[in-house]
Amino acid sequence: MLPTVTLISWLLTASIGAYMLSRWIGDGGVRAQRANREALSPFVVLGHASLALTGLALWTAYTITRWGPLAWSAVLVLMPAIGLGLSTVTLLTPYPTPGGAGRPGGGPLAAPAEDVLASRLTDSTLTHALTDAALASRLVEEVLASAAAEPARRPRSKGHAAALIPASHGLLALTTFLLAVLSAVTAL
Repeated sequence: MLPTVTLISWLLTASIGAYMLSRWIGDGGVRAQRANREALSPFVVLGHASLALTGLALWTAYTITRWGPLAWSAVLVLMPAIGLGLSTVTLLTPYPTPGGAGRPGGGPLAAPAEDVLASRLTDSTLTHALTDAALASRLVEEVLASAAAEPARRPRSKGHAAALIPASHGLLALTTFLLAVLSAVTAL
């Protein structure tokens, strides 16, 4: 019974992972990661997926045969898969940067365009510009030009709910690992 429950948990985890991987590839993740030398290597993401699927194949074989060494092999393969998964989440999660600007490409933690614009306007610049009509005119033109150059903000349809996908994948992965270890221990 426990090996079957573990297999179901593993299949659910793999299905969410496959969805995230297909979205990452479809959104140009491999190309973007290769273009940025300091970014996460695509081999980390693909290695995570490969190890997880190898472990799933081993666990499926264990569920069918109930041969203990297959269970322990699946658990051993799952450990580096989890490590690569944690690396992937840590390195691909957007983060705020000093100065109010978010990571290039946006993301849920990227700063709104108004914040970026406001960070360029200091009190001294405004005070100086308001005392000189020519400077005030130039400042208004620059502000309008930079606001027009900013891409239009898309309405937030998903909000922070998109974070539930990787969070549920991680929670299911943890559950799967614990169930696999329990099953492997009882297989002895």
